[in-house]
Amino acid sequence: MKKMTYESLACEVSVAENYVLISHFFCDYEKYTVAYAVERFFTRCALFRRECTWKSWQMRIAKGKARKRQNFQYFVPAVLMELPGNWVRICGDIDAVGVTVKRVEILKEYPWTADVRERPRRLAA
Repeated sequence: MKKMTYESLACEVSVAENYVLISHFFCDYEKYTVAYAVERFFTRCALFRRECTWKSWQMRIAKGKARKRQNFQYFVPAVLMELPGNWVRICGDIDAVGVTVKRVEILKEYPWTADVRERPRRLAA
């Protein structure tokens, strides 16, 4: 779990302990290595840090249904996260505490241009 700050706002980014890691090709990275890369990316990338911290802060001060957690899905070039492959899909939730990543998928190509003939491999824990 790492802390993100944007201006005077702060929230936490964490990867769920039982998160799902899917790779569309052979990847010899362990789950904790990918989790570390995702946490580090969120804390270093200004765009994601600003957006996620702002949404989390809005939920902290909101009332009623506005406090409900929001799902997110981001596509990031894998080279920015120092991971193999070409693209990474990150899925999770944003709530009043911060960002929780629940699924990371390492892709060969951008999903809408990819050829869907291969079945993805779920990596063991």
